[in-house]
Amino acid sequence: RREFLRQLREQVERLGRLATDLLDLSRLEAGSLELRPERTDLGALATTVTAEFRPALDAHDSTVEVRLPQEPVEVHCDPDRVAQVVRILLDNAITHTPPGTDMVVSASRRNGVARVGVADFGLGIPRAMLPRIFEPFATSDDAQGSGLGLAIAHELAERMDGTLTVESHPGRTAFTLE
Repeated sequence: RREFLRQLREQVERLGRLATDLLDLSRLEAGSLELRPERTDLGALATTVTAEFRPALDAHDSTVEVRLPQEPVEVHCDPDRVAQVVRILLDNAITHTPPGTDMVVSASRRNGVARVGVADFGLGIPRAMLPRIFEPFATSDDAQGSGLGLAIAHELAERMDGTLTVESHPGRTAFTLE
């Protein structure tokens, strides 16, 4: 009975996340999601979001390193939406890597462009999947998610006049929001 209730609770939580993701995606596609840009330190934001994932990282037996420059990486953006993108990327890294996979969250500025990134040292994304990685409902064969997170993150990046890119090969996958 306990196992059944645990499974039922997990499925209800999954359906709740799916409903939220579908609502976010529909708002983005309809152009009704309001952005609230303000001066934001991407390093502080990356540190805060990473701290939220400590229990999940511990359960996954993974460590995460936060790499930041000595000076703040300030940018004019919607901090809630940038945090949402980082949450999606960290959640995907945990979900789609084997237990014990290490990760890096970073913030930087180069040539006037601010970046925040999430990288993992897992198996990599299958090459055939890469061209469709940001499409809604695109999942790999062993996917445990709905295939909406990266579509939402990509759309959020575009709405903020930014880009979300991915580089992946066996042993390293890195998503970067510029």
